Amino acid sequence: MGLRVLIASLAPLFIATMFCGWYFRDTGVGSTTEALPALPLLLLLSTAILAALSYSAEKGTFAGLKASLVLGFAFLISQSFVWSDLIKAETGAGVHPMYAFNFYLMTALHAAHVVGGLVYSIVSLQSFKKYGEEMQQRVRNHAVYWHFLGATWIGILLNLLAIRVPNPEESFLAPLSAAVCLVLLVIVLIYQAIAIKMLWRRGEHVFAAFSLLLPVAFLHIWARGEELDTQKMALRWGIAQALLLVAMMFAGTLHLGRFASSYVEIQYK
Repeated sequence: MGLRVLIASLAPLFIATMFCGWYFRDTGVGSTTEALPALPLLLLLSTAILAALSYSAEKGTFAGLKASLVLGFAFLISQSFVWSDLIKAETGAGVHPMYAFNFYLMTALHAAHVVGGLVYSIVSLQSFKKYGEEMQQRVRNHAVYWHFLGATWIGILLNLLAIRVPNPEESFLAPLSAAVCLVLLVIVLIYQAIAIKMLWRRGEHVFAAFSLLLPVAFLHIWARGEELDTQKMALRWGIAQALLLVAMMFAGTLHLGRFASSYVEIQYK
């Protein structure tokens, strides 16, 4: 699975992630004009490191696996400095308390998955060293894992930038977020229909019936990628599902935020 396929599949992410977290900033009733703390420039370095890591993992060579391991540690070190800088930049009293949640929890969860990726890199290195080309499937899974973490990081970074957009719940972004959710849902269901049709034509009628459940359908396409020649399809479908979950989070944040603001206004009239 090439990087070109991943990049083409992730294009909608640059739109969907713009919705995330805007309600978390200090908008609505009781907000103040105090600015959010500036984002450290080291975030750009962290992004470059993660991009290089994804590229190294995609090579699928022993040297690429070693580079992935080193770059993973470099990313965590870079992130520790980013956290230190943000802790020093005390947020003002007017900043919505969810801002801290939005940054620290999201980046901490991402860092935890990076640690898991480092463990996977070590396992893949040992397997490659011992079995060589026989472990290509594990090496490919290793690459996909880092690609998804890279995509997630892009979402987090764009989210941190998007938080600074004022009053998004009152703009065209609220209905647009719902439209994006609908489009992504249609894409996910189309892939599911293709999976069911494929299994049915192979005479696997029981599996096709169980594939009416989305997780079961995706499991067949992903786990049996080599047998069914559906590795690229599984990658695109998985990305579409991830984007749908992210877009639903964004849409829910915007619409629930607007509802909460309206409720407070009514309550205190």
